[in-house]
Amino acid sequence: MILPSPSDAIPTSGMIPDTYFQPIPDLIESSKKLPVSGYPSKLPSPVSPPRYQSLPRPSAPITYTFTPMPSNSMLLAPPPNISGSQKPYYITVSLNCFTPTSYITSVRKQIWDGELVGDFEMGASRSGNPGTLCLRGNEYPIPDLLESQFNVFRTTWKWKVKSFALDKVLYWDDFHGGGVLTCYSSQDRDSSNMLAKFTPRTSLRRKGQPSESPNLLVTSDGHVLFDDILMSALIIERMRTAPS
Repeated sequence: MILPSPSDAIPTSGMIPDTYFQPIPDLIESSKKLPVSGYPSKLPSPVSPPRYQSLPRPSAPITYTFTPMPSNSMLLAPPPNISGSQKPYYITVSLNCFTPTSYITSVRKQIWDGELVGDFEMGASRSGNPGTLCLRGNEYPIPDLLESQFNVFRTTWKWKVKSFALDKVLYWDDFHGGGVLTCYSSQDRDSSNMLAKFTPRTSLRRKGQPSESPNLLVTSDGHVLFDDILMSALIIERMRTAPS
């Protein structure tokens, strides 16, 4: 039997593209230019602990609207020309490539590759792994931050604000019905200590009529904890609407 020489074993350019043998560093650099949805072309700088004292604080509540965007994303933005409002938040959802039944929701400031606020990963259903949250550069199991209590007429949630500056708890409930979630600064839960209210889309679309959009109303005091309010609202709504 005649064995092939080493030169015979080397593939010709006609069989396998030359790019197959491209050096790995070059592949890494070229992959950064690919416009993959949900994955920025550059890594964000580390997020420092929140400086809540420097955040804008409007004199009245502001209603922010969730607007669908292409590629499994949406934008949370205030009405135009509102003094003291937050900049828009860009929210994307992508699959975990290793576990395709698990979804990662990422929240960034203003644009799709802007400053990272945080992300959380949860499965497609409520069963199994409860998921994780990364906020301000630190990752936690979701049950370490969010405590749920299910009752017949009201479900309540307690969200622990993890920060070097604050020791705070947000109190959410669905007492108003219709999928509306309300956030308070204390367990008293009255209008004087309301921080935010999330209202989902409740009506079906009709031809010739403007479609209803989900919104997040945030009070003046709520703006001090905006990132935590948004992240907790997204997680609670995800849990509330996920199949069992």
